[in-house]
Amino acid sequence: MPDDTVDIHKLAAEIEAEVRARRAAGEYPPGFERELDQLFDRFAPPEVSNDFDAALERAEDLVIVDPVIPVASNSPVLGIVKRVMSKLIGWYHVWVAQQISGLATAINTALRLLGGRVDDLEHNLADVSRTRAIGARIAALRDDTAWENQVTDALRGCSGRVALIECGEGALLAALTSAGVDAYGVEPRAVVADVALGRGLEVRIDDGAAHLHAVGAGALGGLVLRGLVERAPLGDLLLLIDAAALKLGPGGRLVVCSMRREAWGHGPTAAEADLVPGHPLHPDTWKAVLPEQGFVDVQIHVAGTDAYVVTATRADA
Repeated sequence: MPDDTVDIHKLAAEIEAEVRARRAAGEYPPGFERELDQLFDRFAPPEVSNDFDAALERAEDLVIVDPVIPVASNSPVLGIVKRVMSKLIGWYHVWVAQQISGLATAINTALRLLGGRVDDLEHNLADVSRTRAIGARIAALRDDTAWENQVTDALRGCSGRVALIECGEGALLAALTSAGVDAYGVEPRAVVADVALGRGLEVRIDDGAAHLHAVGAGALGGLVLRGLVERAPLGDLLLLIDAAALKLGPGGRLVVCSMRREAWGHGPTAAEADLVPGHPLHPDTWKAVLPEQGFVDVQIHVAGTDAYVVTATRADA
């Protein structure tokens, strides 16, 4: 049968369907396929094995280079020549074999050490990822009345659309729209976003940072950061500031609503403080990092005893 008549993808799909059917029919005992995978990894060549430890063991078995030169031959004359050559260069062959075996052993030892470090790293990352996933599901409960007036005043008369990142249940977003600001919210937790949507507000159910990166350059007239400024690690915040500088047009307004470090981890934010990777920044930290990204007129406004608001303006291009 010519090769061009075989549909490889269709054949693979048929084989997969047959395997699923037999698995569903109980023809394969529990653990059978896993045992096949382990058997393959045990005897497969190192270059195709999926088991790192097994592949490393196979490689260790192959690091010793045999210094004995084969001299067997069907021709008596050729056999004599081979034995003579073996005696003449045997010492050199042994020396080369020792060098190669030593190098291979050192490489395998380094790989085993590296494998141990990778195992530790994967274990730690799995723990971090699981913790972050739990933390991401916890709503950012904030008293929006604490900074409502400062945010509304900072954005009053703002030209262009205003994005409120992590708008929560929409209290602050409702205050902005009531003040005539063309604002919309972004909230990653669907259950929380549904509350804001039920109030008739425009809300996008999306990750705040991902949404901001998808916005066109210079498309926003204002940007309000709420919730994630306490929850995100410093590296993510710096990337967020970079994105804000790019997405705000010249003269665009940036507003940061943050709790104070002293109030973090108490009351409704106790679970967040335990599970999220970030924490509130000191007000002076914002005054230090925002000018680095082209923001001017950076001001800190007190918002009650437990919060503050940062306002800044994107410099003209």
